[in-house]
Amino acid sequence: MKLSNVRLASLAALLLAATLHIHAEEIEGLPADAPHAGTLVTIDVSTNHAYLFKDGQLVRSSAAATGSDKVLKQGRHVWWFRTPRGLHQVLRKITNPVWHKPDWAFVEEGKAVPPADSPLRLERGKMGKYALDLGESVMIHGTDDPKSIGRRVSHGCIRLPNDMLSVLWNEVDVGTPVYIFESRPREIAADKGLNDLDM
Repeated sequence: MKLSNVRLASLAALLLAATLHIHAEEIEGLPADAPHAGTLVTIDVSTNHAYLFKDGQLVRSSAAATGSDKVLKQGRHVWWFRTPRGLHQVLRKITNPVWHKPDWAFVEEGKAVPPADSPLRLERGKMGKYALDLGESVMIHGTDDPKSIGRRVSHGCIRLPNDMLSVLWNEVDVGTPVYIFESRPREIAADKGLNDLDM
């Protein structure tokens, strides 16, 4: 049985579209639904990796530390240390950032929470040489604990090794999109002891 030229052309177009879709999904660190034009930073919380792309081409990748997903409670206060998923953008670039310790940091250490303007809240050097502010108290920054890189141990921020952070600092501008995603959400759920009904 012969197929008509129209049917062959339609079949070829479908195969090409499917192939392009598969290839878009196969690019490590670049989900199909992320922006592909211009400069883009992606963070995969499933693998704890950060990626820098330019027009869909990988420039650099590195291990990263991401949010632990732990919950801390004190009285009526509840803090969830999760790296927020979705599309964000660089709002500010900060040189030599100073960490302004939030209340949860003192609670976690078992210390009394000082007033908001206390110098006890200021810690220099904890965040490395640079920070990229994504808003809502989430930043991409360095760390004084290199052993944390590649693990889910942060309080929501993304920690990077100094070399990757320097590359991002030089390559991204205010307004650069940052896409945070999970390439393997079911594996993360399984690690937490969740099943399909819990998700």
